Amino acid sequence: MRSVFAKVVAIMVGMAAALMLLVIVFFGFIVSPSLNRSFDGLLDAYARTYSATSPTLADARRTASALHIDIRYEGPRGGWTTRASMPHAADLRARPGNGVPGFLPHRQYEIASAPDGGTYLFGWSLAGHALEAHTALLVSLLIVMIAVILAAHVVIQRLLDPLRALNDGVARLGAGELDVHVPRAGHDEFGRLTDAFNQMVERVRGMIHSRDRLLVDVSHELRSPLTRLKVALELQPDDAQRAGLSSDVAEMEHMVAELLELERLRAGQGIVTAPTDLVPLLHAAAARWRDRAPGARVVAPAPLAADVDAEKIRLVLRNLLENAVKYSLPDSAPVQIRGERRDEGILITITDDGVGIPPADVERIFEPFYRVDPSRSKRTGGYGLGLSICKRVMEAHGGTISAERGMPRGARFVLWLPHSG
Repeated sequence: MRSVFAKVVAIMVGMAAALMLLVIVFFGFIVSPSLNRSFDGLLDAYARTYSATSPTLADARRTASALHIDIRYEGPRGGWTTRASMPHAADLRARPGNGVPGFLPHRQYEIASAPDGGTYLFGWSLAGHALEAHTALLVSLLIVMIAVILAAHVVIQRLLDPLRALNDGVARLGAGELDVHVPRAGHDEFGRLTDAFNQMVERVRGMIHSRDRLLVDVSHELRSPLTRLKVALELQPDDAQRAGLSSDVAEMEHMVAELLELERLRAGQGIVTAPTDLVPLLHAAAARWRDRAPGARVVAPAPLAADVDAEKIRLVLRNLLENAVKYSLPDSAPVQIRGERRDEGILITITDDGVGIPPADVERIFEPFYRVDPSRSKRTGGYGLGLSICKRVMEAHGGTISAERGMPRGARFVLWLPHSG
């Protein structure tokens, strides 16, 4: 039971059940026996007193109707009874006890002597009436408890609405939505918790914005010294040292360009869409790796039309295929590029047969500068910006990109784009 609401309801039901049990025990074992003993003595005395008046059948019927007491007479004046099912006094005397034993005896009897030498037998069902009263009380109490629980169910649901909103906000923040704002509902603990959450989101958003701004500013500032380095390298002798430095400068330029591109995409800039058939883009991306093992092949019906920025989609396909080929094994099968039209949009999957992605890293590979290899060696990858750019491009098109989990070998990236128009 993981829901707080379910736990509260379970506690309330448990309390109601405990209260019902308490009422049953109290009336069944304390109140009822005490009342029975008191009324038994009272009715015994009444029976002896009433018998001394030698009531007739007519008198007995009036008494039975008023007090719910049945009477049978047996003696010199004959015999009569106010109720046909009344037993005979001789039968009761033969019994080991007076009445029917049990938790609440249904019927009790008293034998009294008549002045003429006969006997009067009195029968009453006080315990039965008490049982009916107790049952009515329990039913009424049960109805009231059910009504209270239902009312509390509604009230508790409303009280826990802020907690559900907070839970949704935390889930959205964990999914990367930094524009989350949970409206405050009330001035209680939940309201203060909501304020604290919104303040935390503001601080996180500010820190991430400062980080991004710093990266962009540094990237812009690096352009000038990189340009001067390139000019200085042109004046150096053409040797191995110059080649190594030129390679390092080119890598830095590439990283700066990727950082600036990532920032443009984050700001919603740099995307110009037009109706485009994606099939030629898929074949062109695969053709680039035709002469490099393991190669790539395309399976896609024509056409697959969508409103996209063709250059940006080429960038996504190029980054994904570069990774697929880079992490292939000597015995890897060709990278498969599959495109298909579905009712909800266009689905593109890129599946390789390489080393794959560790399950613990699947959720983080689209973060900027994140790399599966913690050593950050140049031999095992770039700067950790390629997949981040792919994600920004897909989101700018209103689409998504994800890495599939549970692959037995290799990796599979799934791209989704809305239909054209």
